[in-house]
Amino acid sequence: MKEFASLLRVEAKLFLREPATLAFTLILPLGLMLIFGLGFQDSPAPANPGQHDQPTFLPALSLMIAVGMLGFFGLPSVLGTYREKGILRRLSTTPVHPGRLLAAQLVVQLAAAVVAVLVITLVAHFVIGMPLPQNVLGFVAAVVLGLASLFAIGMVVAALSPTGRIAGSIGPVLFFPMLFLAGAWLPRTNMPDWLATIGAYSPLGALTDTVGAAWAGASPHLGQLGMMAALTVALGVIAARIFRWE
Repeated sequence: MKEFASLLRVEAKLFLREPATLAFTLILPLGLMLIFGLGFQDSPAPANPGQHDQPTFLPALSLMIAVGMLGFFGLPSVLGTYREKGILRRLSTTPVHPGRLLAAQLVVQLAAAVVAVLVITLVAHFVIGMPLPQNVLGFVAAVVLGLASLFAIGMVVAALSPTGRIAGSIGPVLFFPMLFLAGAWLPRTNMPDWLATIGAYSPLGALTDTVGAAWAGASPHLGQLGMMAALTVALGVIAARIFRWE
């Protein structure tokens, strides 16, 4: 336990020393939410609001970007770099099993995600004037399953990447198409039905939809929650089978 606590402190310090990680995890999604949220704060509500006009879409999108950055970029890049530098291999020859380093890194990344979720929620409430999430249990379930599914994807990327550079290259290839499917740039109501359905059940689309629904006080769609849970289990098993220390 003492060894794990020491590893956790070291990993936390290393994470905080990376300004780019902090910027993309927190500052970018917060900036987007404030720019668009404050700009449209006094605009009249449209008669038939689409996906992008829903009041909960913006904070849900910001939350999704923050968590997605950690899952697609942060976790795989760090573990890929550790493998590239032989840190995991060297640790495997010591009494400190590299699995503890992996667990410490996961805890740090999850803690960063939780902080990002709390900050975005509080800024949306106190700065933009949105109500706090109305369906708290649904909101927590959506965030937890979304986090788990995105980190499971990140673990598979980390398992397949021999270096941090390769891990950092795979992240955008996955992240930006999923942003499109989630409706970040084009409302899914403007997509063909088959593409909109794929987007609704994509990891980022399901996270955005379920968080937005819970924020508005509705129940998150069970099919989307179930998809994120199934994805977590399936990719978690795959990552555990293919992960190599060197």
